[in-house]
Amino acid sequence: MTSNYGLDADLKRKQEAKYDVGLEKEVTEWIEAVSGEKKGDQVFGDWLKDGKVLCKLANTIKPGSTKKVNESTMPFKQMENITYFMDAARKVGVPETSLFGTPCLYEGKNLGSVINCIYLYGGIIQTNVPEFKGPHLGNAVKAESKDKARDGRVCVDQSQGFSKHCEVERPTDKNNIRGQVSPRPRNDTASTAPSATEEPKPKAEAGEAKPAQAKDRGYSAGPTGVQAPAVAIIPEGDGYAYGLDADLKKKQEEKYDHGLEKEVLQWIEAIGGEQKGSQTLQEWLKDGRILCQLANKVKPGSISKVNTSTLAFKQMENITFFMNAARQMGVPESGMFGTPDLYEDKNMGSVVKCIYMYGGAIQVSMPNFVGPKIGIAAVDNKDAKRQHGICVDSSGGFGKVCEVERPADKRAAYKN
Repeated sequence: MTSNYGLDADLKRKQEAKYDVGLEKEVTEWIEAVSGEKKGDQVFGDWLKDGKVLCKLANTIKPGSTKKVNESTMPFKQMENITYFMDAARKVGVPETSLFGTPCLYEGKNLGSVINCIYLYGGIIQTNVPEFKGPHLGNAVKAESKDKARDGRVCVDQSQGFSKHCEVERPTDKNNIRGQVSPRPRNDTASTAPSATEEPKPKAEAGEAKPAQAKDRGYSAGPTGVQAPAVAIIPEGDGYAYGLDADLKKKQEEKYDHGLEKEVLQWIEAIGGEQKGSQTLQEWLKDGRILCQLANKVKPGSISKVNTSTLAFKQMENITFFMNAARQMGVPESGMFGTPDLYEDKNMGSVVKCIYMYGGAIQVSMPNFVGPKIGIAAVDNKDAKRQHGICVDSSGGFGKVCEVERPADKRAAYKN
Protein backbone atom coordinates (compact mmCIF):
# COMPACT_ATOMS: atom_id res chain seq x y z
CA MET A 1 0.00 0.00 0.00
CA THR A 2 1.50 3.33 -1.06
CA SER A 3 1.89 6.35 1.17
CA ASN A 4 -0.18 9.45 0.50
CA TYR A 5 1.23 12.96 0.61
CA GLY A 6 -0.14 16.49 0.47
CA LEU A 7 -3.72 16.77 -0.78
CA ASP A 8 -4.03 12.97 -1.12
CA ALA A 9 -3.06 12.55 2.53
CA ASP A 10 -5.58 15.19 3.62
CA LEU A 11 -8.34 13.53 1.61
CA LYS A 12 -7.45 10.09 2.99
CA ARG A 13 -7.43 11.46 6.52
CA LYS A 14 -10.90 12.99 6.08
CA GLN A 15 -12.24 9.72 4.66
CA GLU A 16 -10.86 7.77 7.61
CA ALA A 17 -12.38 10.27 10.05
CA LYS A 18 -15.82 9.67 8.49
CA TYR A 19 -15.39 5.90 8.18
CA ASP A 20 -18.12 4.02 10.08
CA VAL A 21 -16.52 0.93 11.64
CA GLY A 22 -19.85 -0.15 13.11
CA LEU A 23 -21.50 -0.05 9.68
CA GLU A 24 -18.61 -2.08 8.24
CA LYS A 25 -19.22 -4.77 10.89
CA GLU A 26 -22.95 -4.83 10.13
CA VAL A 27 -22.36 -5.09 6.38
CA THR A 28 -19.70 -7.81 6.87
CA GLU A 29 -22.00 -9.96 9.01
CA TRP A 30 -24.79 -9.62 6.43
CA ILE A 31 -22.54 -10.63 3.53
CA GLU A 32 -21.26 -13.63 5.50
CA ALA A 33 -24.81 -14.69 6.42
CA VAL A 34 -26.12 -14.44 2.85
CA SER A 35 -23.14 -15.72 0.85
CA GLY A 36 -21.71 -18.21 3.35
CA GLU A 37 -18.22 -16.76 2.79
CA LYS A 38 -16.21 -15.84 5.91
CA LYS A 39 -13.92 -12.83 6.09
CA GLY A 40 -11.60 -14.34 8.67
CA ASP A 41 -8.50 -12.30 9.47
CA GLN A 42 -8.57 -10.32 6.22
CA VAL A 43 -9.33 -6.64 6.20
CA PHE A 44 -12.64 -5.69 4.61
CA GLY A 45 -11.13 -4.32 1.38
CA ASP A 46 -8.85 -7.33 0.79
CA TRP A 47 -11.75 -9.71 1.34
CA LEU A 48 -13.92 -8.15 -1.37
CA LYS A 49 -11.13 -6.95 -3.66
CA ASP A 50 -11.37 -9.73 -6.28
CA GLY A 51 -15.15 -9.27 -6.59
CA LYS A 52 -15.94 -12.98 -6.21
CA VAL A 53 -17.68 -12.62 -2.84
CA LEU A 54 -19.79 -9.74 -4.17
CA CYS A 55 -20.81 -11.76 -7.24
CA LYS A 56 -21.77 -14.70 -5.03
CA LEU A 57 -23.79 -12.32 -2.84
CA ALA A 58 -25.70 -11.00 -5.87
CA ASN A 59 -26.36 -14.51 -7.23
CA THR A 60 -27.57 -15.76 -3.85
CA ILE A 61 -30.05 -12.90 -3.57
CA LYS A 62 -31.21 -13.14 -7.18
CA PRO A 63 -29.95 -16.20 -9.08
CA GLY A 64 -28.44 -15.37 -12.46
CA SER A 65 -27.60 -11.77 -11.57
CA THR A 66 -23.99 -12.32 -12.64
CA LYS A 67 -23.78 -15.09 -15.22
CA LYS A 68 -19.97 -15.29 -15.11
CA VAL A 69 -17.57 -14.98 -12.19
CA ASN A 70 -13.86 -14.76 -13.04
CA GLU A 71 -11.54 -16.96 -10.97
CA SER A 72 -8.39 -15.42 -12.45
CA THR A 73 -5.96 -13.42 -10.32
CA MET A 74 -5.35 -10.92 -13.12
CA PRO A 75 -6.32 -7.37 -12.03
CA PHE A 76 -8.59 -6.78 -15.00
CA LYS A 77 -10.53 -9.97 -14.35
CA GLN A 78 -11.00 -9.12 -10.70
CA MET A 79 -12.10 -5.59 -11.55
CA GLU A 80 -14.51 -7.08 -14.06
CA ASN A 81 -16.12 -9.06 -11.21
CA ILE A 82 -16.65 -5.79 -9.33
CA THR A 83 -18.30 -4.36 -12.43
CA TYR A 84 -20.61 -7.39 -12.64
CA PHE A 85 -21.74 -6.75 -9.06
CA MET A 86 -22.37 -3.07 -9.74
CA ASP A 87 -24.43 -3.98 -12.81
CA ALA A 88 -26.48 -6.34 -10.64
CA ALA A 89 -26.95 -3.55 -8.07
CA ARG A 90 -28.16 -1.19 -10.81
CA LYS A 91 -30.71 -3.74 -12.00
CA VAL A 92 -32.32 -4.08 -8.57
CA GLY A 93 -32.61 -0.30 -8.26
CA VAL A 94 -29.47 1.16 -6.68
CA PRO A 95 -29.14 4.67 -8.19
CA GLU A 96 -25.96 5.57 -10.04
CA THR A 97 -25.15 8.29 -7.54
CA SER A 98 -24.85 5.65 -4.79
CA LEU A 99 -22.56 3.27 -6.68
CA PHE A 100 -18.81 3.26 -6.12
CA GLY A 101 -16.00 3.37 -8.66
CA THR A 102 -13.97 0.20 -9.18
CA PRO A 103 -10.74 1.76 -7.75
CA CYS A 104 -12.67 2.72 -4.59
CA LEU A 105 -12.63 -1.00 -3.74
CA TYR A 106 -9.82 -2.51 -5.81
CA GLU A 107 -7.24 0.11 -4.86
CA GLY A 108 -8.79 0.97 -1.48
CA LYS A 109 -9.41 4.56 -2.60
CA ASN A 110 -12.69 4.98 -0.73
CA LEU A 111 -13.99 1.96 1.18
CA GLY A 112 -16.57 4.15 2.88
CA SER A 113 -18.45 4.53 -0.41
CA VAL A 114 -18.28 0.74 -0.88
CA ILE A 115 -19.89 0.08 2.51
CA ASN A 116 -22.57 2.72 1.98
CA CYS A 117 -23.43 1.24 -1.43
CA ILE A 118 -23.77 -2.32 -0.08
CA TYR A 119 -25.85 -1.07 2.85
CA LEU A 120 -28.25 0.71 0.45
CA TYR A 121 -28.27 -2.39 -1.76
CA GLY A 122 -29.44 -4.44 1.22
CA GLY A 123 -32.30 -2.01 1.89
CA ILE A 124 -33.46 -1.84 -1.75
CA ILE A 125 -33.50 -5.64 -2.01
CA GLN A 126 -36.19 -5.79 0.66
CA THR A 127 -38.45 -3.72 -1.60
CA ASN A 128 -37.48 -4.72 -5.13
CA VAL A 129 -36.63 -8.41 -4.59
CA PRO A 130 -39.48 -9.61 -2.34
CA GLU A 131 -38.83 -13.26 -3.23
CA PHE A 132 -35.54 -13.15 -1.29
CA LYS A 133 -36.25 -14.53 2.19
CA GLY A 134 -32.72 -14.41 3.59
CA PRO A 135 -31.26 -12.09 6.24
CA HIS A 136 -32.05 -8.40 5.90
CA LEU A 137 -29.69 -5.44 6.17
CA GLY A 138 -30.96 -2.08 7.39
CA ASN A 139 -34.43 -0.76 6.62
CA ALA A 140 -36.44 -1.36 3.48
CA VAL A 141 -35.70 1.36 0.91
CA LYS A 142 -37.70 2.28 -2.15
CA ALA A 143 -35.47 3.80 -4.83
CA GLU A 144 -35.76 4.24 -8.58
CA SER A 145 -32.64 4.27 -10.71
CA LYS A 146 -33.51 7.03 -13.17
CA ASP A 147 -30.01 8.22 -13.89
CA LYS A 148 -27.95 6.79 -16.73
CA ALA A 149 -25.18 4.25 -16.31
CA ARG A 150 -21.60 5.36 -16.72
CA ASP A 151 -20.00 5.05 -20.10
CA GLY A 152 -16.81 3.10 -20.77
CA ARG A 153 -14.46 5.45 -18.94
CA VAL A 154 -12.86 4.38 -15.70
CA CYS A 155 -14.07 6.45 -12.71
CA VAL A 156 -12.00 7.05 -9.61
CA ASP A 157 -14.95 7.81 -7.35
CA GLN A 158 -18.73 7.54 -7.26
CA SER A 159 -19.32 11.06 -8.59
CA GLN A 160 -16.92 11.24 -11.51
CA GLY A 161 -19.33 9.45 -13.85
CA PHE A 162 -21.33 12.67 -14.11
CA SER A 163 -18.43 15.12 -14.28
CA LYS A 164 -18.62 15.61 -18.02
CA HIS A 165 -22.34 16.37 -17.90
CA CYS A 166 -22.25 18.84 -15.01
CA GLU A 167 -21.84 22.56 -15.47
CA VAL A 168 -18.52 23.87 -14.25
CA GLU A 169 -18.98 25.98 -11.12
CA ARG A 170 -17.17 29.26 -11.54
CA PRO A 171 -14.90 30.22 -8.65
CA THR A 172 -15.78 33.21 -6.49
CA ASP A 173 -13.53 35.64 -4.68
CA LYS A 174 -13.82 36.60 -1.02
CA ASN A 175 -16.61 39.05 -1.87
CA ASN A 176 -18.59 36.19 -3.47
CA ILE A 177 -18.22 37.75 -6.94
CA ARG A 178 -17.88 35.24 -9.75
CA GLY A 179 -14.85 35.57 -11.99
CA GLN A 180 -14.97 34.82 -15.68
CA VAL A 181 -13.12 31.57 -16.24
CA SER A 182 -12.81 30.00 -19.64
CA PRO A 183 -10.91 27.04 -21.08
CA ARG A 184 -7.53 27.52 -22.70
CA PRO A 185 -7.97 29.90 -25.70
CA ARG A 186 -7.70 28.42 -29.15
CA ASN A 187 -5.06 29.62 -31.57
CA ASP A 188 -7.33 31.42 -33.99
CA THR A 189 -7.99 35.06 -34.68
CA ALA A 190 -11.76 34.66 -34.89
CA SER A 191 -12.04 34.14 -31.14
CA THR A 192 -10.25 37.42 -30.39
CA ALA A 193 -11.79 39.61 -33.09
CA PRO A 194 -14.59 41.95 -31.92
CA SER A 195 -18.09 41.20 -33.18
CA ALA A 196 -19.94 43.50 -35.55
CA THR A 197 -22.33 44.61 -32.82
CA GLU A 198 -19.65 45.14 -30.16
CA GLU A 199 -18.74 48.74 -29.43
CA PRO A 200 -15.03 49.56 -29.53
CA LYS A 201 -13.52 49.80 -26.08
CA PRO A 202 -11.99 53.15 -25.08
CA LYS A 203 -8.24 53.29 -24.77
CA ALA A 204 -6.81 53.24 -21.28
CA GLU A 205 -6.04 56.66 -19.88
CA ALA A 206 -2.62 57.49 -18.52
CA GLY A 207 -2.09 55.88 -15.14
CA GLU A 208 -4.81 53.25 -15.61
CA ALA A 209 -3.94 49.58 -15.40
CA LYS A 210 -4.33 47.86 -18.74
CA PRO A 211 -6.16 44.50 -18.90
CA ALA A 212 -2.87 42.81 -19.74
CA GLN A 213 -1.35 44.16 -16.55
CA ALA A 214 -4.16 42.70 -14.48
CA LYS A 215 -3.76 39.40 -16.27
CA ASP A 216 -0.04 39.38 -15.55
CA ARG A 217 -0.82 39.60 -11.85
CA GLY A 218 -2.98 36.46 -12.06
CA TYR A 219 -6.37 38.20 -12.04
CA SER A 220 -9.24 38.32 -14.51
CA ALA A 221 -11.96 40.95 -14.69
CA GLY A 222 -15.34 39.75 -13.45
CA PRO A 223 -18.70 40.70 -15.01
CA THR A 224 -19.10 43.55 -12.53
CA GLY A 225 -15.68 44.97 -13.21
CA VAL A 226 -14.24 43.67 -9.93
CA GLN A 227 -11.13 41.60 -10.47
CA ALA A 228 -11.41 37.97 -9.37
CA PRO A 229 -8.53 35.48 -9.13
CA ALA A 230 -7.93 33.66 -12.40
CA VAL A 231 -7.95 29.85 -12.28
CA ALA A 232 -5.94 27.65 -14.61
CA ILE A 233 -8.32 25.39 -16.54
CA ILE A 234 -7.21 23.11 -19.36
CA PRO A 235 -9.48 20.80 -21.39
CA GLU A 236 -8.68 17.14 -20.66
CA GLY A 237 -10.61 14.49 -22.58
CA ASP A 238 -14.32 15.14 -22.09
CA GLY A 239 -13.77 17.22 -18.94
CA TYR A 240 -11.32 19.81 -17.61
CA ALA A 241 -8.14 19.72 -15.55
CA TYR A 242 -7.83 22.25 -12.73
CA GLY A 243 -5.09 23.62 -10.50
CA LEU A 244 -2.10 21.27 -10.10
CA ASP A 245 -3.56 18.83 -12.65
CA ALA A 246 -3.79 21.68 -15.17
CA ASP A 247 -0.18 22.70 -14.47
CA LEU A 248 1.00 19.10 -14.92
CA LYS A 249 -0.99 18.72 -18.14
CA LYS A 250 0.42 21.98 -19.46
CA LYS A 251 4.01 20.86 -18.76
CA GLN A 252 3.36 17.53 -20.49
CA GLU A 253 2.02 19.31 -23.55
CA GLU A 254 5.02 21.63 -23.66
CA LYS A 255 7.37 18.62 -23.67
CA TYR A 256 5.28 16.58 -26.12
CA ASP A 257 7.29 15.67 -29.23
CA HIS A 258 4.92 15.95 -32.19
CA GLY A 259 7.69 14.96 -34.58
CA LEU A 260 8.23 11.72 -32.67
CA GLU A 261 4.48 11.07 -32.65
CA LYS A 262 4.39 11.43 -36.45
CA GLU A 263 7.33 9.05 -36.84
CA VAL A 264 5.74 6.44 -34.54
CA LEU A 265 2.36 6.81 -36.26
CA GLN A 266 3.81 6.22 -39.73
CA TRP A 267 5.68 3.16 -38.46
CA ILE A 268 2.54 1.62 -36.91
CA GLU A 269 0.55 2.26 -40.10
CA ALA A 270 3.32 0.76 -42.27
CA ILE A 271 3.50 -2.47 -40.25
CA GLY A 272 -0.14 -2.89 -39.18
CA GLY A 273 -1.70 -1.80 -42.45
CA GLU A 274 -4.44 0.26 -40.76
CA GLN A 275 -4.72 4.02 -41.12
CA LYS A 276 -5.40 6.44 -38.27
CA GLY A 277 -7.62 8.71 -40.32
CA SER A 278 -9.07 11.75 -38.58
CA GLN A 279 -8.77 10.30 -35.07
CA THR A 280 -6.19 11.46 -32.57
CA LEU A 281 -3.41 9.01 -31.78
CA GLN A 282 -4.92 8.37 -28.34
CA GLU A 283 -8.37 7.62 -29.77
CA TRP A 284 -6.87 5.32 -32.40
CA LEU A 285 -4.83 3.27 -29.92
CA LYS A 286 -7.19 3.47 -26.92
CA ASP A 287 -8.85 0.04 -27.26
CA GLY A 288 -5.46 -1.69 -27.63
CA ARG A 289 -6.40 -3.64 -30.77
CA ILE A 290 -4.01 -1.73 -33.05
CA LEU A 291 -1.15 -2.29 -30.61
CA CYS A 292 -1.92 -6.02 -30.34
CA GLN A 293 -2.06 -6.26 -34.12
CA LEU A 294 1.31 -4.49 -34.29
CA ALA A 295 2.88 -6.98 -31.86
CA ASN A 296 1.50 -9.95 -33.81
CA LYS A 297 2.77 -8.54 -37.12
CA VAL A 298 6.25 -8.16 -35.66
CA LYS A 299 6.23 -11.56 -33.98
CA PRO A 300 3.29 -13.84 -34.89
CA GLY A 301 1.64 -15.36 -31.83
CA SER A 302 2.88 -12.71 -29.42
CA ILE A 303 -0.72 -12.13 -28.32
CA SER A 304 -2.94 -15.20 -28.60
CA LYS A 305 -6.22 -13.38 -27.87
CA VAL A 306 -7.25 -9.85 -28.82
CA ASN A 307 -10.48 -8.57 -27.26
CA THR A 308 -12.96 -6.93 -29.63
CA SER A 309 -15.39 -5.99 -26.85
CA THR A 310 -16.21 -2.34 -26.11
CA LEU A 311 -16.04 -3.00 -22.34
CA ALA A 312 -13.43 -0.81 -20.68
CA PHE A 313 -11.76 -3.73 -18.90
CA LYS A 314 -11.43 -5.71 -22.12
CA GLN A 315 -9.84 -2.77 -23.93
CA MET A 316 -7.43 -2.14 -21.06
CA GLU A 317 -6.60 -5.85 -21.11
CA ASN A 318 -5.53 -5.45 -24.74
CA ILE A 319 -3.15 -2.67 -23.67
CA THR A 320 -1.72 -4.98 -21.00
CA PHE A 321 -1.23 -7.73 -23.62
CA PHE A 322 0.81 -5.32 -25.75
CA MET A 323 2.95 -4.21 -22.81
CA ASN A 324 3.71 -7.85 -21.95
CA ALA A 325 4.76 -8.41 -25.57
CA ALA A 326 6.98 -5.31 -25.36
CA ARG A 327 8.59 -6.64 -22.17
CA GLN A 328 9.32 -9.97 -23.86
CA MET A 329 10.88 -8.09 -26.76
CA GLY A 330 13.26 -6.38 -24.35
CA VAL A 331 11.75 -2.99 -23.54
CA PRO A 332 12.93 -2.12 -20.00
CA GLU A 333 10.33 -1.52 -17.31
CA SER A 334 11.49 2.08 -16.99
CA GLY A 335 10.37 2.58 -20.59
CA MET A 336 6.85 1.20 -20.08
CA PHE A 337 3.73 3.32 -19.66
CA GLY A 338 0.78 2.83 -17.30
CA THR A 339 -2.56 1.72 -18.76
CA PRO A 340 -4.30 5.02 -17.81
CA ASP A 341 -1.54 6.95 -19.64
CA LEU A 342 -3.11 5.69 -22.86
CA TYR A 343 -6.67 4.71 -21.95
CA GLU A 344 -7.46 7.92 -20.04
CA ASP A 345 -5.05 10.13 -22.02
CA LYS A 346 -3.03 10.82 -18.87
CA ASN A 347 0.41 10.91 -20.51
CA MET A 348 0.57 10.22 -24.24
CA GLY A 349 4.21 11.30 -24.28
CA SER A 350 5.19 8.16 -22.33
CA VAL A 351 3.12 6.02 -24.74
CA VAL A 352 4.88 7.43 -27.81
CA LYS A 353 8.33 6.99 -26.24
CA CYS A 354 7.55 3.39 -25.23
CA ILE A 355 6.52 2.44 -28.78
CA TYR A 356 9.68 4.13 -30.09
CA MET A 357 11.81 2.05 -27.68
CA TYR A 358 9.82 -1.05 -28.70
CA GLY A 359 10.88 -0.42 -32.31
CA GLY A 360 14.52 -0.26 -31.21
CA ALA A 361 14.26 -3.42 -29.11
CA ILE A 362 12.85 -5.31 -32.11
CA GLN A 363 16.04 -4.63 -34.09
CA VAL A 364 18.10 -6.35 -31.36
CA SER A 365 15.76 -9.18 -30.33
CA MET A 366 14.59 -10.00 -33.87
CA PRO A 367 17.43 -9.23 -36.31
CA ASN A 368 15.63 -11.24 -39.01
CA PHE A 369 12.59 -8.95 -38.99
CA VAL A 370 12.46 -7.41 -42.45
CA GLY A 371 9.73 -4.82 -41.86
CA PRO A 372 10.17 -1.05 -41.46
CA LYS A 373 12.47 0.07 -38.65
CA ILE A 374 12.16 2.80 -36.06
CA GLY A 375 14.29 3.93 -33.16
CA ILE A 376 17.78 2.95 -32.05
CA ALA A 377 18.81 -0.69 -31.89
CA ALA A 378 19.26 -1.02 -28.12
CA VAL A 379 17.92 -3.14 -25.28
CA ASP A 380 18.74 -3.20 -21.59
CA ASN A 381 15.95 -5.06 -19.84
CA LYS A 382 17.56 -5.68 -16.45
CA ASP A 383 14.77 -4.36 -14.26
CA ALA A 384 11.99 -6.58 -12.93
CA LYS A 385 8.34 -6.64 -13.88
CA ARG A 386 6.00 -4.63 -11.66
CA GLN A 387 4.66 -6.62 -8.76
CA HIS A 388 2.50 -4.03 -7.04
CA GLY A 389 -0.73 -3.91 -9.02
CA ILE A 390 -1.94 -1.10 -11.21
CA CYS A 391 0.40 1.86 -11.76
CA VAL A 392 -0.96 5.23 -12.78
CA ASP A 393 2.17 6.27 -14.66
CA SER A 394 5.45 4.88 -15.97
CA SER A 395 7.27 5.47 -12.66
CA GLY A 396 4.63 4.19 -10.25
CA GLY A 397 5.92 0.61 -10.39
CA PHE A 398 9.14 1.61 -8.68
CA GLY A 399 7.63 3.87 -6.02
CA LYS A 400 7.70 1.20 -3.33
CA VAL A 401 10.90 -0.63 -4.14
CA CYS A 402 13.41 2.12 -4.91
CA GLU A 403 15.74 3.23 -2.14
CA VAL A 404 15.58 6.94 -1.42
CA GLU A 405 18.98 8.55 -2.04
CA ARG A 406 19.99 10.83 0.79
CA PRO A 407 21.19 14.26 -0.34
CA ALA A 408 24.90 14.94 0.08
CA ASP A 409 26.03 18.13 1.76
CA LYS A 410 28.74 20.44 0.45
CA ARG A 411 31.45 18.85 2.58
CA ALA A 412 30.81 15.41 1.10
CA ALA A 413 30.94 16.92 -2.37
CA TYR A 414 34.29 18.58 -1.72
CA LYS A 415 35.84 15.32 -0.50
CA ASN A 416 35.50 13.96 -3.99
